[in-house]
Amino acid sequence: MEIEKTFKQTPESLIKTMSIIHLALLAGQMLLALGAFAQSTKIFFGIMYLDDDYVYVVPILAMMGFFGGYLLFKKQLKVIRFKSPMSEKLSGYQNALIIRFALLEIPSLFAIAAYMLNGNLFFLAVSGFLMVYFVFLRPTTEKVDTDLQLDLDDSMRFL
Repeated sequence: MEIEKTFKQTPESLIKTMSIIHLALLAGQMLLALGAFAQSTKIFFGIMYLDDDYVYVVPILAMMGFFGGYLLFKKQLKVIRFKSPMSEKLSGYQNALIIRFALLEIPSLFAIAAYMLNGNLFFLAVSGFLMVYFVFLRPTTEKVDTDLQLDLDDSMRFL
């Protein structure tokens, strides 16, 4: 006889889980950036090096991650809001947040790698801006309530 355990996600567990994931992703970016900065020997800042392809690729990738994550997150929220059980809403919201975090982290890590290759602080600055924005995306109960547009019953259970 096999016993199945189902994981019922509660609002408290969602915030706790997503906060840990958020902190881990942010810490990874910051530690990699600090390590890259500490290991670099030649450091300069410049966007006028037009022969360097990274000067074009890094900002474009950062904008794609920023806007793509935002638009995809909003699109997923429209679908999630109409799900009926609270556990389905929370599960969908968690998936949407993880995708949004990933779409911001990938360009940030790419910018750090570009910095490690040639020492241009411009790339580290792009990564720094993405990390600052990433900090503001930290999940809170108020953000979840606002994003999911919870009705009064769900909102009271959540808060």
